[in-house]
Amino acid sequence: MGKFFTILLVISSFAISVFAQNITIRGKVVDEKRSPIQSVTIFCDETQSYIISNNDGQFTVSVPANLNQVTFKFTSVGRRSEEVKITRSNFANPINITLVQNSLTLQDVQISSSYAKSKNSISSISFDEEAIERIQAFSLIDVLNTLPGKQLVAPNINVAQTLTLRNTLGGTYDLNNSLGIPIIVDGVRLSNDANMQSRPATQWGMGAVVPATNSGSATDVPFRGIDLREIPVESIEKIEVIQGVASAEYGELTDGAIIIERKAGKSPLQFTTNINAGSYNYSLNKGINLPGKLGGITLDLNYAISNDNPTDNFQEYKRYGTSLRWQYSISSVIRNKFNIDYNRKIDLNKIDPDDGNRREYYAKQNGIRISNTTDFKINSKFLKSLNLILSYSETNQESYSQWFLNQAPKGYTAKDTTGIYKGTVLGGQYLAVEEIIGNPISASGNLRFASLFNLGSTLHNLTYGINSNYTNNGGKGIISDPERPRFINYNSTNVRPYSFELNPAIVNTGIYLTDNIAYNLFGKKTSSNLGIRFDSQNGSLSIQPRLSTQINLNKQWNFGIAYGISSKSPTLAHLYPPPAWIDVPLIFALNTDAALYLVYTQKFQAANPNLKASKSNQAEFNLNFSNKIFSSRLNAFYKGSKNGFTNVRQYQQFVLPNYNYRYDASIKEIVYQETGTFTSYFGNSYYKISNLSNSDTYGFDWSVNFNKISAINTSISTSTSHILSQESTPVVDAIYLATPVVIGGKNINYALFKPLSFDKRYVITSKLNTTTHIPKLGFVVMTNTDIFWASRRKSKYNEKLQQASGYLDQNMQTIFFAEGEISPIPPRNLSLTNTDQKLIYANFSLSVAKEINKRIRIAITSYNTFNIRPEHTVINPETGAPVTTIYNSPLSITGGISLKL
Repeated sequence: MGKFFTILLVISSFAISVFAQNITIRGKVVDEKRSPIQSVTIFCDETQSYIISNNDGQFTVSVPANLNQVTFKFTSVGRRSEEVKITRSNFANPINITLVQNSLTLQDVQISSSYAKSKNSISSISFDEEAIERIQAFSLIDVLNTLPGKQLVAPNINVAQTLTLRNTLGGTYDLNNSLGIPIIVDGVRLSNDANMQSRPATQWGMGAVVPATNSGSATDVPFRGIDLREIPVESIEKIEVIQGVASAEYGELTDGAIIIERKAGKSPLQFTTNINAGSYNYSLNKGINLPGKLGGITLDLNYAISNDNPTDNFQEYKRYGTSLRWQYSISSVIRNKFNIDYNRKIDLNKIDPDDGNRREYYAKQNGIRISNTTDFKINSKFLKSLNLILSYSETNQESYSQWFLNQAPKGYTAKDTTGIYKGTVLGGQYLAVEEIIGNPISASGNLRFASLFNLGSTLHNLTYGINSNYTNNGGKGIISDPERPRFINYNSTNVRPYSFELNPAIVNTGIYLTDNIAYNLFGKKTSSNLGIRFDSQNGSLSIQPRLSTQINLNKQWNFGIAYGISSKSPTLAHLYPPPAWIDVPLIFALNTDAALYLVYTQKFQAANPNLKASKSNQAEFNLNFSNKIFSSRLNAFYKGSKNGFTNVRQYQQFVLPNYNYRYDASIKEIVYQETGTFTSYFGNSYYKISNLSNSDTYGFDWSVNFNKISAINTSISTSTSHILSQESTPVVDAIYLATPVVIGGKNINYALFKPLSFDKRYVITSKLNTTTHIPKLGFVVMTNTDIFWASRRKSKYNEKLQQASGYLDQNMQTIFFAEGEISPIPPRNLSLTNTDQKLIYANFSLSVAKEINKRIRIAITSYNTFNIRPEHTVINPETGAPVTTIYNSPLSITGGISLKL
């Protein structure tokens, strides 16, 4: 930590030595009635900085004296944004800006997402307040499904929803990709690093959670990113999606980021509801100004309920949420924003009276998050501002599942011991239970400095700082009742109680420096973001350069290029899975009077304290063109993902004594004794998590947006995405041989092969959107057509028979065959992957919105409007049975209304 502060001191000293003289621009923001508007955000493009208007709507901005022009963007809750350019000759004149209420009756209102010019990334996509509202979203995932390469589908909050970007492989690759996309709300990263609501990873592998009973889906999301169902959108003012290289200011990411700014400031009381089949979403929002310098308070309430099948009402999801944001000025140079959020989730499957198995499932969650942001406006010659963000969150989680079992008696053990002992013979009929109780706790701090200076003819906006996060889980953990186990001897192991309180906390710390430089390159206006991060993640240092440059060739053409390295630390679930208890049955005998289960147990610690952070290196290039008719953007990228987290099977072998046993009628017990001989037991194993998941992804997005055609009040946009991902995992599979192979005079029981899965997959999709906006009527019609051109997954192996690469010797040591050496181990048969989308199909959706008196908005969205569901049938060559694939989900309609009072 001391080294980090030393580096910050050096950076600050550098900034002091190169300061430039500034000048002050003043202004005022008012509404249609000339009343001042406080808490307006004013963003300066040239300095990549922002300030907030005061209670009187006034603001002052300091800019370098040598600038010839500055561009300001003014945004406020519920109002149309305005952008103005101020030339040097007008710097001394006060700026007067009028922001009008957002309405569909305005001539130029932004209704769809747009590519954003941002210091955070050269490939950011932005959604403003109006664009978010028109989607009729039940949660954040519904907004993100409108991104290029994603499919617009009907809202579904009955199953967990996490985001992936620029990856097509699925499985554990999706877990790693999702984990590497942080959700940052008001400057605070929402952490899922303490979520341990998982079945034992040693027994089931990474990502196995307690499933819902009827739908087979899961609602807990350990090992991956945030469940986006938990984030309603009615309180959101702006979303920025970073798909590629992010600014060095952001850490703990590998695959992009979602940056969310929530509404803050005076706003009318707004009630919004959306209904889709058995799903209902209600929200209430209000912002008020407090008297004097007490600032303003914004309050949000949200409630959602959904039934997967409204006809039986057995599966139900409920979401409760409330948020309070208080923004005020401590003085003329210090502003503070305090946030408190509460959320509750209940996801359950009720008992079906007709189900003799008495299956039931629920996942409950209660959480609170508190954060405080303090901005110090310094405006000295060497330091422009200081920003401090502190946050704390705590959640109570419970996952529960039950199933009445009716089966034959089985031997079971739940002792935390190593050795040979008597276990328990369970009767075949009982109510099996699984239960996991967690208490994730996260805390974080971010101290950020900003300096503005000139070096020669270049303008530098230097930001640097330190951030740290703390993660822990003090829950009771896995609750195991030895008389009611759900699974017995599954994968050679049985569940024991395991307390999460036994695990140490994680503390990760990083420092960063990023310099936004504005300059002319060969007479062309150029901006570069040069940054670097140093992160201490799980005890190891990660160095992450992030570099990007954008050049304006002329008024029509510009291009950008970026390269960056980023990393994401492992979570508590990765680092500290429960131990593995391998149970080897030696005797199982029973009659009407007695029962005996003799078992050998060995305990293996599966903690991974030295697990490395996953990493990605990305490069991207974009080319942009715009004129009076249309704009076009081509973005090409490469992403190499390394050290991802995956399951590796750990085989163990045991040499154990043999026993004779008999029933002794005098004591009514089964007695046993050693025979003096021994048996070797093979094939027993457990899973361990390792840094062995690698992949490479290539692709491009090409979009074209036509400006509004006045004659028909319609604008048209289209985008096409191509993504190719391929596995490059270096792990080898250890396979148990039912029939040993003799090598060097010794029996070999385990063969080593290259990975069974070695695939590549590409996907090509397009979107065609139209927007017809009639301001005089306050009426909008939008269409979205998703076109699915191709989707193919194919193995990179050419031969169906795979030769062994080596073996494990009798000491379980790895031995590889020399190149050209003939393997005595029989080859294994590969089911070479070759799945292909057999036809081109499309999905058409329609959205209509009508505004009445600027206070009432009615909207209807139909998904797969014409209910077109093409089918394709093929004959399975192995079974001869027909297999039919149905494309598209059935027609679904969302209706909603929004009232502003």
